[in-house]
Amino acid sequence: MFSLPKFSIKRPVCILICIVSLVTFGISSIFEMPLESTPEIEMPVLMVMTQYPGASPEEVDKMVTDRVEAAIANVSEVDSTQSVSSEGVSMVVMMFEYSADIDKKYQDVSSALALVPLPDDCTDPVLIEVNTSNLNNSIMSLSIKAEANDNVKAYVEDNVVPEIEKIEGVSDVSVSGGSRKYVQVLLDENKLSQYKITMQQVVSAIATAEYEVTLGDLDRGNVTVGLIGSQEFTEYHSLEDVPITLSSGDIIHVSDVAQVNLADEEISSYYRQDGKETIGISVAKNQSANTVDICNQVLKVVDNLNSQQLGLEIEVTSNSGEDIMENIRSVASALVEGLAIAVVVLWVFLGEWKASLIVGLSMPFSVLATLILMSFFGMTINLISLGGLVIGIGMLVDNSIVVIDSCFKAQAGERSFEENVIKGAELVLGSIVASTLTTIVVFLPIGMMQGMSGQLFHDICYTIVFSLTASLVSALTLVPLLFVRLKPVERKDFSFARAVRRLEERYGQLMRKLLDKRALVVVTAIVLFVAALGMYSQIDMELMPAMENGRISMSVDVKNGLNLESTSKIMTQIEDIVKKEPDVETYSMSVGGGSGLASMMGSGSGGSISLKLKDDASMTSDEFVQRMRDLTAGIPNCSVEVSKQNMMSIGTGDSIQLTLQGKNLTSLKEQAELVREELVKMPEFQTASTSLSDGSPRAKIEVDPILAGSVGMTPSSVLANARSKISGSQAMTLQQGDTEYSVMVEYDPERFQDISDLYGLMIDTPRGGQVALTDVATITYSTAPSSIMRMDGEYLVTVTATPPAGSNINNMTRLAIQQVQKMGLPEGIKLGEGSNMEMMYEEFAAIGRALVIAIYLVFAVMAIQFESLRFSLVVLMSVPFALTGSFFALLLTGSSINMASLLGVVMLVGIVVNNAIVLIDYANILRRDEGMEIRDALVMAGKSRLRPILMSTLTTVVGLVPMAFGSGVEMMESMAVVVIGGLLFSTLLTLILIPTLYLIFDKEDRKSRKQQKRQKKLEAAAK
Repeated sequence: MFSLPKFSIKRPVCILICIVSLVTFGISSIFEMPLESTPEIEMPVLMVMTQYPGASPEEVDKMVTDRVEAAIANVSEVDSTQSVSSEGVSMVVMMFEYSADIDKKYQDVSSALALVPLPDDCTDPVLIEVNTSNLNNSIMSLSIKAEANDNVKAYVEDNVVPEIEKIEGVSDVSVSGGSRKYVQVLLDENKLSQYKITMQQVVSAIATAEYEVTLGDLDRGNVTVGLIGSQEFTEYHSLEDVPITLSSGDIIHVSDVAQVNLADEEISSYYRQDGKETIGISVAKNQSANTVDICNQVLKVVDNLNSQQLGLEIEVTSNSGEDIMENIRSVASALVEGLAIAVVVLWVFLGEWKASLIVGLSMPFSVLATLILMSFFGMTINLISLGGLVIGIGMLVDNSIVVIDSCFKAQAGERSFEENVIKGAELVLGSIVASTLTTIVVFLPIGMMQGMSGQLFHDICYTIVFSLTASLVSALTLVPLLFVRLKPVERKDFSFARAVRRLEERYGQLMRKLLDKRALVVVTAIVLFVAALGMYSQIDMELMPAMENGRISMSVDVKNGLNLESTSKIMTQIEDIVKKEPDVETYSMSVGGGSGLASMMGSGSGGSISLKLKDDASMTSDEFVQRMRDLTAGIPNCSVEVSKQNMMSIGTGDSIQLTLQGKNLTSLKEQAELVREELVKMPEFQTASTSLSDGSPRAKIEVDPILAGSVGMTPSSVLANARSKISGSQAMTLQQGDTEYSVMVEYDPERFQDISDLYGLMIDTPRGGQVALTDVATITYSTAPSSIMRMDGEYLVTVTATPPAGSNINNMTRLAIQQVQKMGLPEGIKLGEGSNMEMMYEEFAAIGRALVIAIYLVFAVMAIQFESLRFSLVVLMSVPFALTGSFFALLLTGSSINMASLLGVVMLVGIVVNNAIVLIDYANILRRDEGMEIRDALVMAGKSRLRPILMSTLTTVVGLVPMAFGSGVEMMESMAVVVIGGLLFSTLLTLILIPTLYLIFDKEDRKSRKQQKRQKKLEAAAK
């Protein structure tokens, strides 16, 4: 029969070649694999965006959103549909089931949209496959200061932005702050009246002044020359000489009716870096692009531009690539520390440096083999995959420890040293294969899951599967070979070994007593388990924990209707508060602007501040967040949301959300306001707001088609004429030097500053005359909701409340729901917990299903190995009781229940049974081969396996300590805490509870006890 340990010992050259190849390819894999913060997450989401210029949210909802939703209602595999109708824009978001073919659904939705009847002024619906680039996934921010360039924004947009856009993988480069120069053709109304010309005539004259006409070909000697005629302006002053033909045939020039000069565009956004006015650049990437590579290439562009001495100072204010590298370094450091600590633990237990070296060498080879497999399967090096390696470090040595221990014990035999090593390795082959399989199978359900959790944890699952498989092969090949070559000798005379032997003896004595008090052991375990379940409600719940990177975001919503200047003044007040904080290292402030979907939806009228705390800050991020909330609470006309920045921001946040859903929008608005008022009264919440707040004041111009027709116009032509006079009209673009300028024909910007100015607005008619706007139109005033949301066809209003920073969001949500239920809601209005909580429950349920499958698979593997359902069930009993230690650990460390910690629970299913398998398997061997009585076999197996069980437990635990308590690894911290707590507690269970349950379920023992009772009764009767 083929023996892997025997093969490795007999074929050392073959093993050596394999090791050299492993090292070579493993190291090269490190440099070939891309670096990312987290695995790519693809959401099965399509979004339909339709623009309806000038329409109110109510009009958009009725005329556009309702029709789009009706058209796509028959598309299959839709999980939910949510829409937002805001001013001029309709957005309908379709969330499909994860099993859906998103490309096919794209075609289905496109076909349905082709049949939607929409108003004439609507644009065609645009279908977008939502990904991180659509959501403006900014990975880098730059701040640009100019020494002596009065048109710095134009230079940045025309020269800096294109250089960054050339980088492969960059999806968007947005600029905020500053203003461009433009060529202003400032019309004189009196002169226009004097010459009886219109604004449009001036625009047309300038627009057609530049030309290029092909006149034909002429021969010049033997060469044919193309002949063209052209006119191009290179100086904006030249526009003053553009001719305008009057109706009388006379010719005047632009300078006769207008002034031509350079002017500053109206500022649409402000950007300040550490209190100084600058230009801000935000760089976003495509979903599949590598963040670190793009950031490094942007840095090269920045260095190149700074070295050219262009009068610009470009500074990097945030760099996700650097943050990713820092976090990866933290996890890699935890990996190395865990490996080193594990080797030290082995040396302490074994007291023999050769044995420790053997196990220590097996670990890096397992890691290198894992990296090769990761590279082969196209995985990336990220926090999740590296976290899998860190978690696997302790488990990597489990198999090697068992083999080493068995090889030592086998030396008592009469065979040669080499044969004893082979015998020792083969003796535990079955148990380590089974224990490895039980650990591996728990990850298969997670790795095959759909949804966010499946995509997020795919890497960690396969990383651990790869590493455990590699460790099994290493334990059966490299360890026996090195054992034969180095010939370690088990030391039994050093102090720690003597202490372990004393512990083994006392453990044996304790077990003999506890095996007679089985009820006490079982009841104690049950009481502890129930106590742990009681702590469940005290542990916070969230989708994913935030990374503690010292970055804070402040999002400011201002009172609807406030203009940019007023908003800027509010932001200055908040900025002054931030400036005074000694813990702030740097900050940037932006007002207005926006890019990506935010700008499409018309948002961006508020402002935001992004800041970074010093490394030696006196406050934690949570404490600073709460301080900023307190200091900004009294600023009028705005609400400030302060939160920690997080790379995994999906579904996270410091606020709770409740949703009200129904068919009557008016009733929903009233109830939402009542709920908001009720939440504000509660001491647990600092602020509360609703999503259905009043929008900006609106002045609507309604043109009478009959009156417009009487002067030869249509409603659309009247409004187009009015818009040109109010906002100006672009005639052309002019290239002057290296800068491109827009040429705008406009009236004095001060001409239309107030609504009352519209009453004096004159519309140019096609017949050469003018008519007052108010003669063909009426002006009405209204205040509409800023946006209208719907979920699955019903109106939806969200009520958001903010508790103190660091609060238990799950408990706060429960309190809010209880309060709303007490006040009662009218019939037809449904209460929900918001999309974040629903997403969390959905992902938790998915992991729960994977947990059930994992438990079954572990049970199946053990049943096949033991050929006994009862004993497999006994070993499986360690799983629920291991949760006792996990809950205690979460509570003590203040960690939350999240996707990472729940994955830790799934991992425990495969880990905690390993020690029990080793113990039960050896007890069965003693009973079968040595003919031991069951109690003696259990005590002997426990004493014999105590040292390897303690070693494997401690190496796994100490290997996870850097991750559980280190910095920069918060995303995986709760997972490590769950495994540490569960493993420590389960070790105690394995050594005490499992033998007890084994004895309870054993048929022979039950028969023996019955016979003893019968014998005692007979003896008593005889007396």
